[in-house]
Amino acid sequence: MQDRYAGDIGDYGKIGLLKTLYLQGLSIAVNWYLVEVMDNEKKADGTFKQEDGKYLIPDKLKLCDPALAEILTGIAQSNSRSVKALEQADLIPGAVYNNEPVSVNGRSDWHHRALEKLKNADLVFVDPDNGMLVKSVGKKSVKSVKYTFYEEVRDYVRRGQSVLIYNHRSRKQETQYFHEICYKLQEATGITETDILKITFPKCSVRDYMAVPASMEQREKIETAFTAMERGVWGENGMCRIPC
Repeated sequence: MQDRYAGDIGDYGKIGLLKTLYLQGLSIAVNWYLVEVMDNEKKADGTFKQEDGKYLIPDKLKLCDPALAEILTGIAQSNSRSVKALEQADLIPGAVYNNEPVSVNGRSDWHHRALEKLKNADLVFVDPDNGMLVKSVGKKSVKSVKYTFYEEVRDYVRRGQSVLIYNHRSRKQETQYFHEICYKLQEATGITETDILKITFPKCSVRDYMAVPASMEQREKIETAFTAMERGVWGENGMCRIPC
């Protein structure tokens, strides 16, 4: 996650989803995996290659949650656009946040501080810039801060917390793409691939979410939330769907 994206359509979907999970009785923690803008994300003149505000919430989609859309649009168009502004808006009741930036050096210590800070929630949402770690990026690469490590998910699950993971869609065929990530999550956590739940938000740029449940009780609540999103106003307006 980067401050410059706060309040965009990606946040609209993710916060809408987290609110729905909360309504199922799950307490929520958010680990932003906050990162600074990298040099390769800027043009020679110092401006961003991806223009800020490119993916603001379209008017036609604001009816999914008008109050949330208004708040997020206000944040996105303000001079204080940041994850801190999202936290201060108190959009997810009772949520606990970790907004400490990720760094390559000291990553293990950063992770353990996050574990301690977020230990009391039923579900931890991890929000890396790109998603789960890929083969082409080493753990000591400067790009590794844009990814969640599989063992980081494992540590939450092992102590009884479900984990919701953001992942930016790759160019692979959908079934293969989900299978590869979910199989690796199964290897890391011991939660079977068939018990890992998925929901995708295709508007503007495809964003996927995978939930690794720590118990069957939590799995049922997560599944109910995903289904409510798909069958409700969010799904009716094409904001989300549950992959086959």
